Amino acid sequence: MAEAINRYTGKRVQKKRRGITSKPKAERVYRELWSACREERPDGINFTHWGQLLDTYIAHIFEKIRSVQNQHGFSPHCVKSKRSRLKHVAVWAETHIDLITPQFVSDQLDEMEKQGKSRSLTNHLLKEVKCVFSYALHTGTIKANPFSGMKMRRIPKKRKEALTHAEVDRLLSEAKHNNHPYYYIWLLTIALGFRRSELAGLKWLDIDFEQGLVYLRRQWIPNEGIVEFLKDREDRVVAIPANIISELKEMKLRSTSDFVIKVKCDRWDSGKQAEVIREFCREIGIKEVTHHQLRATHITLALISGVALGIVKENVGHAKLSTTDEYFRSAGIDMRGQMDGLRIKVPQQGEATVLPLKVVK
Repeated sequence: MAEAINRYTGKRVQKKRRGITSKPKAERVYRELWSACREERPDGINFTHWGQLLDTYIAHIFEKIRSVQNQHGFSPHCVKSKRSRLKHVAVWAETHIDLITPQFVSDQLDEMEKQGKSRSLTNHLLKEVKCVFSYALHTGTIKANPFSGMKMRRIPKKRKEALTHAEVDRLLSEAKHNNHPYYYIWLLTIALGFRRSELAGLKWLDIDFEQGLVYLRRQWIPNEGIVEFLKDREDRVVAIPANIISELKEMKLRSTSDFVIKVKCDRWDSGKQAEVIREFCREIGIKEVTHHQLRATHITLALISGVALGIVKENVGHAKLSTTDEYFRSAGIDMRGQMDGLRIKVPQQGEATVLPLKVVK
């Protein structure tokens, strides 16, 4: 039996265990019981192993899922993705929390990559592990987060795929000529840079035609409906290109809905609009892109046209300027013409000499 003063309640606590057959084991068990008497929390949060912490964290995010009563909770899609990823690290269930160190996690993720898992997946897994330990810190399970200063795994950056001006012209002209039901969706996405959910939640009352501005304040998410805030939880003001205003006015005259975009299409309602744009691009013979890459097209073309980086950032709702800058670098905008000053002379082939067939002696 062991007893100690509990550090949280100030009360004396006793614990005992039977069936101990040796003195060394009894000494070890005594230390464990004494520590448990002293450190046991009155709120019941006394996890020692990863599996206990993981199960509690998963239960926590399910309790915080977004609903009518809890508008600012986790989105159902986010919770589903987290649960799916965390299944990959459930094999650590019997590992003591103190042994889940940055080095341990790095080694485990490296091993997963050797078994065929992608760097993108292991990077997401690291992010989820950091979230679990952040939760543990906030609930008082641990006193310090060992992952707070750990950097994410390096992923090779890929070029941001976007359509060129010529490809945009062809896409929109062909879509309008064929009276494609997604014509206005593609036009407004390229012109305004909206996310799919933002465009789906846009109402006519959000548009100020006189000022040429759109006031974004809600989004429509598949299988969830209207959510009264945007991805970053802040309303956003978006500038409308002057040549788009007349098209928007014509749309409003023909509209019978409060919403700007009202498409009777299962793939639009289910969030599978990427399939539609890819199919159409294939049909008209231009680079196949997803719907989200039309947003990348807006950003890239805006930067090529000389719109300031900060303005583009605010217009599209990026949280960090560095995110917008990735598009700037990916498009090579700052590199265009920089090497024209190199004095490299390319040898020119001389003009041909005409020789007479008759040789004069």
